[in-house]
Amino acid sequence: MTRARAARFAIVAATVALTSIGGRFASAAPGRYAVVIGNDAGDASEVVLRYAESDARRVADALRAVGGFFPENVTVLTGASAEDLRRTLISLNARLRGIPGVQMLWVFYSGHSDGQALHLGRSRLELSELRDLTTASPAEARVLVVDSCRSGALTRVKGARPVANFDIAVEATPAARGLAILTSSAAGEDAQESDQLGASIFTHHLVSALLGAADRDRDGRVTVAEAFAYAADRTLAATVLTLPGPQHPTYRLEMAGRDDLPLTEPGLSREGRGALIFADAGTFLVQNDAGDRAVVAEVSADRAGSRLTVEPGRYFVTERNREYLRQGSFNVARGGDTAVVSADMRRVDYARVVRKGAAERTRVFSVFALGGVRGDLVEQGTAVRGDLGLRMDLKPVSLELRVGSGASWHHNDRLGTVSQETALAAAALHMFDFDAWSAGFGLEAGAAWFRQHFDDGRTRDRNALAATIAPLVEVEVPFGRAFYGRVDAAFPSYFLPAAADSDSSIHASFRVSVGGGGYF
Repeated sequence: MTRARAARFAIVAATVALTSIGGRFASAAPGRYAVVIGNDAGDASEVVLRYAESDARRVADALRAVGGFFPENVTVLTGASAEDLRRTLISLNARLRGIPGVQMLWVFYSGHSDGQALHLGRSRLELSELRDLTTASPAEARVLVVDSCRSGALTRVKGARPVANFDIAVEATPAARGLAILTSSAAGEDAQESDQLGASIFTHHLVSALLGAADRDRDGRVTVAEAFAYAADRTLAATVLTLPGPQHPTYRLEMAGRDDLPLTEPGLSREGRGALIFADAGTFLVQNDAGDRAVVAEVSADRAGSRLTVEPGRYFVTERNREYLRQGSFNVARGGDTAVVSADMRRVDYARVVRKGAAERTRVFSVFALGGVRGDLVEQGTAVRGDLGLRMDLKPVSLELRVGSGASWHHNDRLGTVSQETALAAAALHMFDFDAWSAGFGLEAGAAWFRQHFDDGRTRDRNALAATIAPLVEVEVPFGRAFYGRVDAAFPSYFLPAAADSDSSIHASFRVSVGGGGYF
């Protein structure tokens, strides 16, 4: 049995909520309470996070929308102090002691910490105290989720220093019928934020799980086991190649009974919402189809039929594969189901995928052929020219190597001249991708060999070597699965040996080419 399979088996076996508790939680909305904490600021020496507080708001929204939590029973603390958090949990626990019936308490934290304490601005709350405040609750089921570590750059790292964080023990837990502690990383690891997702990586996948992405048995409910397994698998996959390294979420469970604990009901409680139904297996990123294209959730499914519960509106869906994307916009009506069919989405191939940083490939190669003209040079007339080239597309830049050949003809009363040019050049461009076309801007540098042949039979041929440099502009239109059409223009300066009848060795010209290419 693999480590991943063993982990799934262990969590399903260990996540034990009483059959009566699980059934009653699924429908007993009045008994569900949550304290959701997000704090972007930590100690004075720590970088301010971008997404901890917005993570908290996203979790709270998901609990209200599909978790059976009344809005007034979800307390959101952003930018709060340790005393604010302590007072809130003590007050809620006291309140729950006077409320009859089965209850569930959800506590979520996103922000800075080290191996000993949460860093809420300049104040600190010991992890052991947070654990004790949660486990001491009279609620029959308690869920504590901690997403925290240290801060970084593009993939931002949260916390203070990589020590043995989040090895939260529960040996001292009082006799409890349901306790689940989930953390975003193993001891000594970093929990990471993503600018591309606009969220903590773990919380992004946890929210996606709660909205329906983790409902593997398609019963309309997402349980502790389903939510953790989904968020853990996707977090690990998303962080394998990041600078801080792989992030392994962990769990610790103390339950009694036979059934798993349901956290949300995205397929059952959909009042005022709709759903996206994914007709194919795959990985799908769902964004609001608005100007900022904010990320809503991500669905990764190994079979067709996955469901994501969302607010009514228009959504932009991207299917991510190794070598291409599929993209499309979908309207979701209140109470309605909208099918996302991969075959109906627009396919975006190869270089665009690499340039977006949205696939496993980090580079892609293509060959191209161009034909065009070069402007007059040293009064030798306009040249007809052809080019063959190789291009490598990376995320930040596209690199090209091309070989070109051209010829021009010039005649006067006394003499006819044929000028032949053979050129080798390299270029670097930055590409901008639009819906149906791409534009690139860059710089080209190289060398050109010129040979002049005279038709009078007496004048000797002339040869010259010139360095060249040119700003370069390209426009490309993709078509088919692996091809593109292309138009480019360059404005080269040639550094030629100075002639006796010229006071300058620098000669400017232009080049315009049309052609196409193919990826391999």
